[in-house]
Amino acid sequence: MTSWRNGVAGATALAVKDARVALLGGYGPHHDRLSVGTLDSADLRVTDEYRIVLPDVRPLPKRTQVIGRGPDLHVLSGDDWYRLGLEDIPHTTA
Repeated sequence: MTSWRNGVAGATALAVKDARVALLGGYGPHHDRLSVGTLDSADLRVTDEYRIVLPDVRPLPKRTQVIGRGPDLHVLSGDDWYRLGLEDIPHTTA
């Protein structure tokens, strides 16, 4: 078993592929925060942060359920099901 430290408080979903990671969620107004970064030997180094919105640019409803499976986040909102893959998120090397 391996662990990594991170400063992303309240994340509720995780997507991972190789050393790239996306954590979605947070407390209060950060429920729609997407933190993306890379793993090194001991820490997650966050390189980007985004706010997730629906495809029609409406805010993510607070009761939306997000499930991480491998490199994908599955977003369940009402009767709609969306998939956000790590390959869809811009990659920076900051």
